[in-house]
Amino acid sequence: MELLLKDVPILKIKENGTCTILDFARLPFALRKEDITFADFIEWASSRTLSIGRSYAKEILNTMRLSQSNRYTVCKACRGVSLEDSYWLRQDGDEKTWKDVNLFENPFSLFITEISLSGRSVHYKEKMHLKEEIHTPELTTLGASAKGWIRHKDGIHLHKVGRYEAPAAEILSAIGIEHMEYQISTEEEISSYLSAERREWIESVGEKIVNSRLFTSEETAFVTFEEFKLFCASYGLNPYEEAVKIDRKAYLQMQIADYLLNNNDRHEQNWGFLMENETGKITGYCPLFDHDHAFSAYPDVVSQTTEKMCTLEEAGRAAQKELKMDLGRMDKMEKPCLLTREQWEQVLERKERLCGE
Repeated sequence: MELLLKDVPILKIKENGTCTILDFARLPFALRKEDITFADFIEWASSRTLSIGRSYAKEILNTMRLSQSNRYTVCKACRGVSLEDSYWLRQDGDEKTWKDVNLFENPFSLFITEISLSGRSVHYKEKMHLKEEIHTPELTTLGASAKGWIRHKDGIHLHKVGRYEAPAAEILSAIGIEHMEYQISTEEEISSYLSAERREWIESVGEKIVNSRLFTSEETAFVTFEEFKLFCASYGLNPYEEAVKIDRKAYLQMQIADYLLNNNDRHEQNWGFLMENETGKITGYCPLFDHDHAFSAYPDVVSQTTEKMCTLEEAGRAAQKELKMDLGRMDKMEKPCLLTREQWEQVLERKERLCGE
């Protein structure tokens, strides 16, 4: 078996489990170590596939007759192709090339996309046979909420259930923090992959379907902080100190953003960096994304992006003390339409605490 970056083999895995590095500089960050064991490789490959805790994961895996417990076999079955990067697996005897398998260009198997968003296929009558090729990013899309990738005229978009993405993006735009733009999906878009029954249920519980454009490409990959942390551990580096070195301003702005939004879900797969595929080098921070757990009503939410244990407020105050961001533009904003009056007042109160520092 080979691990490739597009059409370039970068790691060879023999039947006895021996791993031979072919291109160290462009290995995935979690595998950039002098001696890669088969266990290291399996752990990396397994981490690429969806968690069984994701909404409709069981339905996706059952439809494709894949294991619900062995993530490594799932990764091999889909060749590990993802929209986060351009790595993939090619087993002995497989004659496919990057052009054949990559998800940036090849059409998606839309009946899998529909299942990933609704739990069942309504509109697409494709029949899956074991010998057919299934092109889907859903097996390597992380996160817990219901979501699915759709190809638009301007590129690939992630549609997901998450009413707070749009107001969070509106606030971050106002204060000038780089982030992913989210739009409320149109009725035409939604009806193409959700039944009327499912759409009505989503509306009845106060949720929305939103979408954002893919920020990676065949040239640029996403490296999660979780993977970066594994790389740092291999070389005795402090991952938080190294993250600050990459872009101190972006790191501190993340602290301010998460406190203003009271985001309790900035875990290690929800932030990270962009990597240039040609060189394997990190070029900067990824735009902030995934705010569907923002605007929590709970005080004293603990930060997940700082080395020392502290609250979002403490991390935000320390960051604002250094950056002194102009947050006054928030005073001129109207209440974002998907927030309650109470939630918006809480956002403004948090802003005042930062400005009062």
